[in-house]
Amino acid sequence: MTAPAINPDLPAADEPAPTQGPIRGGPWPAMPPTYDRGEEEQAAFERAVARLWEHDSWTNPRTGQRELNADLVLEGGGVKGIGLAGAILVLAEAGYRFPRAAGTSAGAIAAVLVAAIEKSGQEMSVLGDYLSDIDYQQFMQAGPLRRAFERVGGRFADACELMFRPGLYSGDYLRTWLGGKLALCGVETWSDLAISPSDDPGMSLPECQRYRAVVHVSDITRGTLARLPWDYGDFYGLPPDAQDVIAAVRASMSIPFFFVPVRTVTGPAETPMPDGSGVSWPGGTVTWVDGGMLMNFPIGAFDRVDDAAPRWPTIGIKLSAEPGRQQADVPANTTLREGLRCLRTMMGEWDQYHVGQATANRTIFVANAGLTATQFGLTTDQRSTLFRNGAEAATRFLIRYADAGRVPRSA
Repeated sequence: MTAPAINPDLPAADEPAPTQGPIRGGPWPAMPPTYDRGEEEQAAFERAVARLWEHDSWTNPRTGQRELNADLVLEGGGVKGIGLAGAILVLAEAGYRFPRAAGTSAGAIAAVLVAAIEKSGQEMSVLGDYLSDIDYQQFMQAGPLRRAFERVGGRFADACELMFRPGLYSGDYLRTWLGGKLALCGVETWSDLAISPSDDPGMSLPECQRYRAVVHVSDITRGTLARLPWDYGDFYGLPPDAQDVIAAVRASMSIPFFFVPVRTVTGPAETPMPDGSGVSWPGGTVTWVDGGMLMNFPIGAFDRVDDAAPRWPTIGIKLSAEPGRQQADVPANTTLREGLRCLRTMMGEWDQYHVGQATANRTIFVANAGLTATQFGLTTDQRSTLFRNGAEAATRFLIRYADAGRVPRSA
């Protein structure tokens, strides 16, 4: 059964955009409140938004209109990704537009949806409706082989399954669900999310990176991080515009041993090096798994590559511990525990030090309610808690930086 909507106050995806007036005193488009803040906090939020529009907005040279823009970077976290939606919708409620979005795993799903919604011209409020349609239990669909093993026993079924294929679950449900949502936005291949110089004449991104979204995957064949669609051409000999968006997202969410990894046939490629040399790849079959092994929070994805000042900030949304709120130490005093801690570190804690030292000021930290990435049997209350945690964290973030005058532009 599909879970009910996370936020029933949001308009359904097939309803027209709201037409009521904007929040008092602001030039931004109208959008219903993401959640009930209470009178005092709502007033503080409205004052913060007005101040950000006054001091932190940007004039689009193509239209002459003032805009409140931010590129998004979204951390992976499996089912905890519902918290991303709460934070994103608060930013949209404040009037933010999102020219580009980067993500890993669940963050990749949200990043691609944000980019597709922006491209389609829909109100960002539909993001809540799209994500409410996920039936998380469908990610754990059992095939005939697994059903046979399950007759013997639970954990034994897992072990038997992994003997015959490199993942407990197929992950095929992603194509069914996400494919339908992207189709509503007119998105199928990466060409549908491409950005031309006429779309954004002030961008500094090189030609291979001119897309509204980028997702991160771990290439365990070559032992390297892959940024899709950016690396399709130079690293894999594939035309980026022709590649399927869902295939890249499916690779990014392939939690090792939990989901079957994605295998991709590549062509010969020549990767240019900074010193002018090149690295040749003969082509073959590569295996991609969850990008969280190598880069779960790609906060610098859209930093300018020239000496110009950033036109708007990059805002990160993180689903793990805020600096200074770390969990108690867990000793790895057995071989099994050592292996499990290595996997956990690769999947979720690789860049906590980096965030704590360099990027916390431009990051929204969302409390994860103690849930794990693969806890697919979420209750309605747990989904609502994650969503509200994201919304409350984004509200506090905007109020804080409105008092400071602007959201930080760099680390």
